Amino acid sequence: MERAKKILVVDDESGIRFLLSEVLLNKGFEVSLASDGQESLDKLEQDHFDLVVTDINMPRLDGVAMLKRMKKTGRDEKIIIMTGNPTDERLSDKGLPRVESRLFKPFALENFLNVVIAATA
Repeated sequence: MERAKKILVVDDESGIRFLLSEVLLNKGFEVSLASDGQESLDKLEQDHFDLVVTDINMPRLDGVAMLKRMKKTGRDEKIIIMTGNPTDERLSDKGLPRVESRLFKPFALENFLNVVIAATA
């Protein structure tokens, strides 16, 4: 049997983390959660994930800085960005790793699942 795909969900809003985690767990994914970019980098040091789903605007260390550090250290996880600001110019920064998809908040959970399933296929 194929092992469950491991997903790291990064968002400073606990309700969003919990909701996305529940949706993913119900589809058979293995899920880890982080409340900001720094916590996600700590988890990435300890484990490898198939996919990182991250918010951009977070305290302490935002998603853009986190993604730049991931690229700099050679991480190869696939990435989905969630943002409430589709015109955020930081998202076109050349220092960012390749992004599989961008979800603009608010988004439908069905759309979220479709994007995650496509990215982990």
